[in-house]
Amino acid sequence: MEKLQATSHLRQSFPDFAASLHTHEHGQSADPVTSGHEFARFVTALFADADPKPVQHVFDQVEDFLQTGGAEVRDWVCSFLVAVQDIATWKLSSSDVFLRFLGPETRRAWSALEAIRRDLEACSTLEAEVLLWRTVHHDMWRIA
Repeated sequence: MEKLQATSHLRQSFPDFAASLHTHEHGQSADPVTSGHEFARFVTALFADADPKPVQHVFDQVEDFLQTGGAEVRDWVCSFLVAVQDIATWKLSSSDVFLRFLGPETRRAWSALEAIRRDLEACSTLEAEVLLWRTVHHDMWRIA
C-alpha cells in the first residue's frame, strides 16, 4: 500500500476527521491527513469521547498499514505514533492508555519508539535530534 492509498482510506474511514480540519487555523499543511500529528490530535480527541470502537478502528488500520504499507507509509505510521505518545503525555495521564488498542506490529513500533525516547531523555535537544536521525536513517546507509 502506498501513502496516497493509505491517506485516502483514512479520509473515507473517518469523515469526522476531514470535517474537523475546516475548524483549524490557516497555515496548516496542504494535506493535513498526511501529517501524523494532525491525525494523532484527532485520535486523542476520539479517545476523550470515551467510545473505544472508533479508536480501535484507527489502530486496526494502523496495524494494517504497518503490515502492508511501503516504507513511506510505515514512516507515516511512526510519526503518527510519536505524535500520539507526545499528545497523550500532555493531555491524558500517559500514553499507556492506548496500549490496549495496539496490534502486534504497532505494539512493536510503539515499544521501540518509547525505548528511543527513554534513551534520549538525558541528552540535550540537539544531541537527541542527531541521535534519533542517525537511528532512523541507519538502515538507509546500509542499503545505499
